[in-house]
Amino acid sequence: MKNFSTVNSDIELIKAIGNGDHKAFERLVDRYKNALLNFVYRYIGDMSAAQEVTQEVFLRIYRAASKFKVIENTKVSTWIFKIAYNLSVNELKRRKRYLRLLNDHAGEKEMLDGPNTLESIENRELLKNIMSELSLIPENQRAALLLRVNQGLTYREISEVLDVSISSVEMLIFRARRHLKQHINREHKG
Repeated sequence: MKNFSTVNSDIELIKAIGNGDHKAFERLVDRYKNALLNFVYRYIGDMSAAQEVTQEVFLRIYRAASKFKVIENTKVSTWIFKIAYNLSVNELKRRKRYLRLLNDHAGEKEMLDGPNTLESIENRELLKNIMSELSLIPENQRAALLLRVNQGLTYREISEVLDVSISSVEMLIFRARRHLKQHINREHKG
């Protein structure tokens, strides 16, 4: 049995997962589940959806492990967070489409006359609250800031996850911090 405490332990785990080692997969899940859930939750703003997205991240890792290519200076964590970021972006797009659909039909009488009127109104209000929280700072700025502050990724790693230049990452983080400061200042003055 291999010792997974070496420098390349994540890469060794991925290789073992690719070869069907379920214990290696469990180790990888244990290693990343809290950090991934934290990132996805803070990005999406909904714990239930974050748990689903996190599970999907691990499912995709499991399916793709045998195809993972080790490139010089490649970090498994960067690959994992890129998957999480992409799935989180997709989840937000899905929610926005759903919210638009709800708003398009909000004035229709059939919706108000339906048997689940209270449930529909509660779901719509919940989605509006989630969307207003998410709109505090732009998505790409929020992702860059969360990856830096909460996950401790370097600017280079963030640039790989978001598929932007390092200077763009610096600007995204700067703007995210500025937006948050402005929002906090407005909240305290208001």
